[in-house]
Amino acid sequence: MSEPTDYWLTRRLPRPVTPFPQETEKSYLRRLGEANGVIPTRALAQSSWLESRQDYIDRLSLASGQSRKSLLQAIPYLGQQPKMFHPSRPDFLPGVPCHLCVARRTGTYNRVHQVTAWRSRFHHQVCLRHRLWIGEPAGHYQIQADLTALPDVLQAQRRHHRLLHKHGPVVLTTCYERGAKLWHDLAGRSFRHEDTARRVQALPPLRHGSNRDHRRLIAHYPETVTITALYASPHWRSLALA
Repeated sequence: MSEPTDYWLTRRLPRPVTPFPQETEKSYLRRLGEANGVIPTRALAQSSWLESRQDYIDRLSLASGQSRKSLLQAIPYLGQQPKMFHPSRPDFLPGVPCHLCVARRTGTYNRVHQVTAWRSRFHHQVCLRHRLWIGEPAGHYQIQADLTALPDVLQAQRRHHRLLHKHGPVVLTTCYERGAKLWHDLAGRSFRHEDTARRVQALPPLRHGSNRDHRRLIAHYPETVTITALYASPHWRSLALA
């Protein structure tokens, strides 16, 4: 064959899969394979003896039923070497997003098919749309606690967003880590806080290997944000450095 075969080499899979915003390439390929019962790397492999003008992203676009533009917009570093962290945002790591957001955007309601997406490890702890805890250590959908009964935790996330916009991720990441460590150390020394106890009682049961530390971490979040704001303040930061 002297002419390029183009689309003869790749066929559209029967079940199209919509990518989730900021989804990792590995996560998307896994979901695409699970939905169609195939191994995506084999389905997208280039022929070693038939010439084609398709690159990797073209083949993925044809097989998945998604446009090239939508894949490039949704999946960072598509077709590139896997990265362990976001170069421009060190606080960005692959993690588990809100499962209700995943269901709304992808139409996948089965929690077995988890999505892994780039998200801030420190600054996006709550899904305000669905009032779910998605922060650490939410490594599984079943640990995403319902925060409907904890409006102060929801308000803390809104304040956290304002602090992030004001101070930027570089400064605020360090401040948040310090604030979280402070409250963790206080809890380890049996420090009793009435609001913390109230929030722990209001939290619904957490499953999938969750423990008391997970519940306490959620309950401490408003105080952690308050301490973060103090650390981020130029006035208090200068006093601390002095």
